[in-house]
Amino acid sequence: MVVITGMSGSGRSAALKAFEDIGFYCVDNLPLPLLPAFMDFARSSDEASWSAIGIDIREKGFAEEFPARYGALKAAGEGVEMLFLEASDQALVRRYSETRRPHTLAKGATPLLDAIGQERKALTEVRTLADRILDTTDYTVHYLRQAIERDYACG
Repeated sequence: MVVITGMSGSGRSAALKAFEDIGFYCVDNLPLPLLPAFMDFARSSDEASWSAIGIDIREKGFAEEFPARYGALKAAGEGVEMLFLEASDQALVRRYSETRRPHTLAKGATPLLDAIGQERKALTEVRTLADRILDTTDYTVHYLRQAIERDYACG
């Protein structure tokens, strides 16, 4: 199982689509409390034996709770890997400007760059646990798809 997380705007949704295209069973925004149950399901299911799940900072308590939950799965010998996606602040600002979507942490009058900085700081510990870190600053969606296929095709 691959857990995909990282900075908002760095390509998590596009990465999940790429995993789905190479035959992975994909779930986006899985609530953290359901992670162990999903692991059980994936182990017992032919359909979900190759799985990718997307979890991010929108999940309440993610930055605080995820490191311990992920560490417990790794310590138990579960076949789980974390792919952490990130991009430069400038790339994230550009992507948010292009999509005109609000950043998850940009509440009220919080400037976009401040929200990005808050998220980057909050995810520091999560990032240190990642098995793979992919900087998507200069990636197009097509190049991200190729990177996923290169690194994960055929399980």
